[in-house]
Amino acid sequence: MLKFPICGQVIDVNGDLWDVRDVRDTKYGFDLHFGTPANDHGAFRGGMPRLIATRSLRTFWEVNRTKGHGFLFDLPAGRTTLKRIRKRLGFNYNDDVTEFWTERIEDLESLPVREFAEMHGVVKKVAFERRLKMVGKRAREIGWWRKPRVRKILLSDVTLSEAGRKLGISTSQSKRLRDRAKQDLNQ
Repeated sequence: MLKFPICGQVIDVNGDLWDVRDVRDTKYGFDLHFGTPANDHGAFRGGMPRLIATRSLRTFWEVNRTKGHGFLFDLPAGRTTLKRIRKRLGFNYNDDVTEFWTERIEDLESLPVREFAEMHGVVKKVAFERRLKMVGKRAREIGWWRKPRVRKILLSDVTLSEAGRKLGISTSQSKRLRDRAKQDLNQ
């Protein structure tokens, strides 16, 4: 029978006191604590100490709730152990991701993908795919670039990349539309 001596105490997210019997470092700046409830009267009855739901563990998952499973479970504990404690704390990756995108649907609909990605800290490709999934294909109305405000930007002295940023289009599309706007001027 293995012995796990008490090496300290910690309070979990529910305010309960635990006897710490094992501490494992993580690469994320906090430790995982394993132990038994302190109200066990010190009578450790064998078996392996359980992962303690500490505030730092919960905070780690809250801050990173929309990152992939590979990241969320990249901790020095078994995957099943981590899944159980995440479930007990109310974390669900699919629900968290859906909530993240639903809370930002207005920005997703209205902002250029690049701007949305920068503003909300997501990968541009992921933002594009999520927009397609949630909003559908988004096409501008025919001749949108002929509106006075847009033509003013296209015909100004700003660079093509700056015009693209202002209009939410690519640099190459800025070039094509600038050429067409100039052509319309000459007719």
